[in-house]
Amino acid sequence: MINRRTTELADKRTARDDKIRRYRRELEDLKSRYQALAETASDVIIQVSQDLRIVYANSVVQDIFKTSPRKIVGRSFSVLFPTGEFKRVEEKIRNYFLLCLTDRQKKGISNHLELLGETAGNEIIPLEISFGISVSTNNGLIMPCIIRDISERKKTERKLRYLAYHDKLTDLGNRDLFHIYLTEYLNETLRYGERKGALLFLDLDGFKKVNDSLGHHVGDAILVECTHRLHNCLRESDQIFRVENLEMERREEGVFRFGGDEFVVLLPHLRDPREAAVVALKIISDIRRPYSIRENPDLPYISLGVSIGISVIPDDGSDISLLISNADIAMYRAKERGNTYRFFTPEMNREVTRRLHLEEGLRAAICASQLTLYFQPIHRNGKGIVGFEALVRWLHPGEGIVLPNDFISLAEETGIIVPLGAMVLLKACRMLSHLQHHGCAHLYVSVNISPRQFDDPFFERKIAEAVEKYQVDPRGLKLEMTEGVFIRNPREASLRIQELKDRFPGLSFMIDDFGTGFSSFSYLSKLPVDVIKIDQTFVAGLDQEHNRKIVKGIINLVKSLDLDVVAEGVQSQEHVKYLEKHGCYQHQGFYYYKPMKTDELLHLLWEQNRHNGKEVCSGWQGKQEKSTGRPAAASS
Repeated sequence: MINRRTTELADKRTARDDKIRRYRRELEDLKSRYQALAETASDVIIQVSQDLRIVYANSVVQDIFKTSPRKIVGRSFSVLFPTGEFKRVEEKIRNYFLLCLTDRQKKGISNHLELLGETAGNEIIPLEISFGISVSTNNGLIMPCIIRDISERKKTERKLRYLAYHDKLTDLGNRDLFHIYLTEYLNETLRYGERKGALLFLDLDGFKKVNDSLGHHVGDAILVECTHRLHNCLRESDQIFRVENLEMERREEGVFRFGGDEFVVLLPHLRDPREAAVVALKIISDIRRPYSIRENPDLPYISLGVSIGISVIPDDGSDISLLISNADIAMYRAKERGNTYRFFTPEMNREVTRRLHLEEGLRAAICASQLTLYFQPIHRNGKGIVGFEALVRWLHPGEGIVLPNDFISLAEETGIIVPLGAMVLLKACRMLSHLQHHGCAHLYVSVNISPRQFDDPFFERKIAEAVEKYQVDPRGLKLEMTEGVFIRNPREASLRIQELKDRFPGLSFMIDDFGTGFSSFSYLSKLPVDVIKIDQTFVAGLDQEHNRKIVKGIINLVKSLDLDVVAEGVQSQEHVKYLEKHGCYQHQGFYYYKPMKTDELLHLLWEQNRHNGKEVCSGWQGKQEKSTGRPAAASS
């Protein structure tokens, strides 16, 4: 009986030992599989005990931490991190042992941490650690962790961040970075007080003409050179604003590019606002120095100016939008003179308000038919009046007649010029139709076309609408454009002009204000234009030798290309004699006629017809007004 019981107990022990051995084999097998799987991973896989000691590490630690698993197993988890960095997150790591995935989600705790690691060679690297769920063992809780080297990811993030906050061309901080930096600066100013700063808005004078006439590659080269010069205008201890290692680095002064030809300089520490004027003067002096384009050595030296508006911090505002607005206002006031600076004043704000009202009024004027046309005759020696230039006037209900100089530039800036120009074209064709149907088919009407109109994809359609609506013979219509429209892209301009000429046979094109552009005159031979108008500044200055040479040269050039030439701004008999002596017989200016309203123009033609005994404009005589005997006017 005893032997049987002893045998049973022995069998049970044997079975138990077999089971334990089987479990141990299975455990060792699982351990081997786990380690084999861990060794195939590209990331570090470790197991950490609850007292934060490493109990397992795969061989990838050699690649990332430059040490072997044997050297770190049994040591503190902190051996993989800089001392201060580990202390910062130690409590968080201990909490991971106590929280399951559900608890982590409820508490809004991420399974990942980003922190800095330290290799055996004391190299600091960015890491991301993913924490698994702790499991209970005979030796306490064990938690698996996956450690990734995120150096490349951080480099990509820094690059993307840099690209997001910096101008690609000049490498300067862009508008977004400027807002971030200025917000921080203003917060510090409000917190500590007794601090002065200044915001300088810079706009390059003449840059647009260079960019349009010589090409964007030249404009880009000039912008890069301007950036270098702005660097030189700041103190040596100050640097251009930049972002490094995902942290904003403090700068004493910052230069930002807002796009186009606008720059911003932030001067955060001034003892006196007048110091901003000193910086502005140095910037003006450096920017005005001639530019040479190394990529285009054949180009002449290019000269530019710069207009600077200054708002003082916090005197002119304690929030971003107000400071920017005030500096912008001051810059536009400086631009009226060019190559100078202006501090913001409250009076400037009132001027801007007036400008805004002007813009609103101009938009309303188009709808309310407050814009009318005046016509200035063009005279030809021996033939009298041969044509007219259509000039727009704004019949403002409160201010009377507003001249183009007061609103055309505003219309260009705001884009109002496109609908305004379309309206002028319609009114001019209406007048031309009246002339052509009343015995004056030999006269032409010229209409100014802005660059924005020429670039408008519906420009051809608008010409067709005007011509067809009033049954105009295109031979009596001339379109005036400045040099910039043509020479910024001569080939494209030539193609478009030729397309318009093919569709509207007889339509002519004139280059207005000729001689004020940057280019040589060689491009003229490639353009299908018909008439050149000499800019009035040269004609008005015919008392000076260099202007006489310029005018003579233009006339000779135009004659050699078999084009017609018109001189603008003719104001004296001396002007007439000089121009006719050198072969320019078409003149426009106050010496002959000032711009006149439609009824005045028609009466002038009727009077000339009556005195000359011809019937050129006899079609109007049947519509004479009873009180004056004058012809009825065509409404414009």
